[in-house]
Amino acid sequence: MVLVYVFLRRLLWSPFGRALAGIRVNEHRMRALGYGTFSHKLAAFTLAGALAGLAGFLWGAQSGYVNPELMGFHMSAHVIMMVILGGMGNFAGAIVGAFSFEYLLHVFKDLPSVGAFNLGKHWQLWMGLFIVALVILAPRGILGLLATLLKGKEKGHD
Repeated sequence: MVLVYVFLRRLLWSPFGRALAGIRVNEHRMRALGYGTFSHKLAAFTLAGALAGLAGFLWGAQSGYVNPELMGFHMSAHVIMMVILGGMGNFAGAIVGAFSFEYLLHVFKDLPSVGAFNLGKHWQLWMGLFIVALVILAPRGILGLLATLLKGKEKGHD
């Protein structure tokens, strides 16, 4: 994970990464500047596929099997929730979101029963409510919330 993180950070600040950022903002302008936007996007898509393949390989090596069910919507939804939790727009947010999601998953699954109602069985409800509350209260995710809190502390020390 650390090696992929360092590689992607380095790639982000390279001319290729800067061109991709420019394409994201205004593809027509980048094409007018002489960049081959199609080839840049194709290279980025290929790199993303290679990293997804690496992740699939590591998953298979860890769990000992691979199942087509792993490519279902629920896994894609988990990834989206991880990115939303951590904060969109940076790599560290995805990492923080992944760890936070897995931690919250265990916390919500281990909730006790209240009478005949098993709170842990309905972990998806609690996770959904938590994500909605986070999006309302901290739209930039956990890292954005931490940045806001640290900025507030710095102003308090002045």
